[in-house]
Formats: sequence, structure tokens, C-alpha cells
Amino acid sequence: MSKLKDLSIIRKKILNSIQNTDSGHLGPSYSCVEILYIILKKYINFKNKNRNKLVLSKGHAAPAIYAIFDHLNLLKKNELNTLRKFSSRLQGHPDKKKLKLLDFGTGALGQGLSVSIGYSISSNLLNKKNFIFCLLGDGELQEGQVWEAAMYIGSKNLKNIVTLIDGNKFQNEFSVKQTLKEVNLKGKWESFGFKFIKTDGHSLNKLEKILKNVTQKKYNKPVVIYCDTIKGKGVSFMEGNNKYHSVKKLPMDEYQRALKEING
Repeated sequence: MSKLKDLSIIRKKILNSIQNTDSGHLGPSYSCVEILYIILKKYINFKNKNRNKLVLSKGHAAPAIYAIFDHLNLLKKNELNTLRKFSSRLQGHPDKKKLKLLDFGTGALGQGLSVSIGYSISSNLLNKKNFIFCLLGDGELQEGQVWEAAMYIGSKNLKNIVTLIDGNKFQNEFSVKQTLKEVNLKGKWESFGFKFIKTDGHSLNKLEKILKNVTQKKYNKPVVIYCDTIKGKGVSFMEGNNKYHSVKKLPMDEYQRALKEING
């Protein structure tokens, strides 16, 4: 099966899981599908006790990570249909106590990079050669804790943390630009000692190449990857439309249209 077919199947799984449960974050899940797919498929081996870690700091995109888990046959049969149910392992935000596949329970934005520091220090003390991938939202960068963590990572040169930003240009209520415009983002990260790389967050080839260079230690400093993405990617009427940030069940005509576009 081709990677592009995989992505279509995953987006369909996300849509159906949210449609089934009548609530969930659709737009921000669609913007990071390619990023999470590459990391989970190529860099996370759940059979390895010293494996790489993945912290989904933008925890509201949980439907994306669950759909990829399901695609990789890591969930129980039909478990994806239990999204956001009280007794489910698949909560609205990642809950590690319920789902052991997760590396951290997230939801309150701004905390993931700090947790990644904890994993990084632990790995270094135990002489593990693994990496910690941390996915942030671009709106999440408004949290001060992110920059405290960045300062520490740069100061201590924690090169086993790979920071990724899902740059979909929107957050809960409005666009990032309307809420708190980003000013010299590249310069900020570089001032903390990072290698700043900007790429197309929907290009599997570009993401693979960059992550290969990072994990092969081609850089002598921590790396942050700004992934230029589109909120609602894959469904034309959702793309760049913040109406689909958090949704209830779509009207049947929109649902059918979305399915048709995804199946393409």
C-alpha cells in the first residue's frame, strides 16, 4: 500500500471516529497527520524497551495519533469507535494511564517540551541512544513554559530532543496572527541555540529527509522543525477554515463530501 493511500485511510479514520462520537478536534488533527505518520511508522518501535519517545504536546490532536495507532494495528478491533467515551482508552486528550502506548498525557498546552527534557535527561543518564520527538502547535508557542524549556534545551545542548511545530496558522478561537502575531520565530529559536529548519509539513519526502539527517546527528545542536501546514488538510472546505477546529457530528452532506474528497 502506498504512503499516500495510508494517509487517506488515516484521515478517513479520524473523520469517522469523530463523527461516531459526535465531538473532537478535526482541523488540528488533519494538519499533523503526515508528521505523526512518519514519526510513528519509521521511528517508534514499540517492541524496543529503549525506543524513541513521542510527546504530542498539542494533545487536542489525539484523534490523529489514535487513527495512526489503529492503522498500525496497535489498537483493539473497532476500538477507534470508542473515542471520547467515558470507559475508553481513547480519551479526548491523550491519557497515558489509560493507553500505555502513549508516552505522556497532554491537554494543558505548553507542557510537552518540558516533559521531553525529562525524557532526554533520563536517556542521557542511562546512556540510551534514543530520541524524543515533541510536537507543538504554533498557537501553543504563546505559552511561556515553551520558551523556558527551549532555553534549557539550548543551554544544555540536548540534541536528542527533536522539536516539531505544526504551523497551521490557527488556534482555538482565531488565527495565530490575530491572537498574538509571531515575530521573528526563526531568530527566537536560534537565539536559544537551536538549528531552525522550515519545511512543508505535508511532504513526506521532505519530512523523511530532515528527520533522517537529525537522527543521524548531522547537526551539532538541538533542532526545531517548523512544519508549514494547513488546518483541515485533505478536505477542501475545511482547509484554512477555523470553523472545523473542534466539531460535533458533521451534517450528512458535509460528511459525504468530505469522504468523497478523502477517498479521491
